[in-house]
Amino acid sequence: MKKPRVVARCGDQQNAPESTLPAFEQAIARGVHAIEFDVHLTRDGELVVHHDFYLGRTNNGKGYIGDLTLAELRALDAGTWFDARFTGEKIPTLREVLELGKGKVRFEFDMKGSSLAFLERLLNEITQFGICDDAELTSAHIPLLFQVKKISPKLRIGMFFYRLPEWMTPALGQRHILDWMTLSNSQVAHLHSSLLEKEFVSRLRESGFLVHGSNLNTEEEIMQGADSGIDQFSTDKLELALNCTN
Repeated sequence: MKKPRVVARCGDQQNAPESTLPAFEQAIARGVHAIEFDVHLTRDGELVVHHDFYLGRTNNGKGYIGDLTLAELRALDAGTWFDARFTGEKIPTLREVLELGKGKVRFEFDMKGSSLAFLERLLNEITQFGICDDAELTSAHIPLLFQVKKISPKLRIGMFFYRLPEWMTPALGQRHILDWMTLSNSQVAHLHSSLLEKEFVSRLRESGFLVHGSNLNTEEEIMQGADSGIDQFSTDKLELALNCTN
């Protein structure tokens, strides 16, 4: 059985506050294939890494992250909520995360901005760092993914596919997914665990697509993904994932 590659979602969030430099540093040290993180644009046009659109769950801020400047965001404490050892940990800039991981891991960018200005800023950063071959861009904002291909056709993009609605048969859902992948010129299909069937994964891979299991956080889900032949999977439970794939 092929062992899928592990993508640390928000870093090693079991041992450090999620989406902070210590979380990414620990994930890299543990030998993950890639780190996944969410990118936002600040009010003054800077790029930062933070999971939620709104502040407060993992820091002492409040409100929409895009309404604050970089200086205001950097003044927040993003570590105490997790453990006192991380008191004073800051929301990292994208540049800090790229500097930490360049040459060590691949990067999966979940784009949380929605404007062309945001996208151009992000693509410029990726190009300047020389990591185009190690980058994958994903987003729930489908028009943004289409714009990626218009601006930088060679960049890899990933498309999210969730649990099928009750009225849709698996056969129709699989047909739609294959067609979406082709029409969008995507390279990576991010599949909910309910879509990880061996025959379907094989069809996707035979069609030239990489298959990514989305947020597999139990041993059952991870083994299901591996048995189906996925190429990689993201997880919040890094230690479990590494134990299952080593």
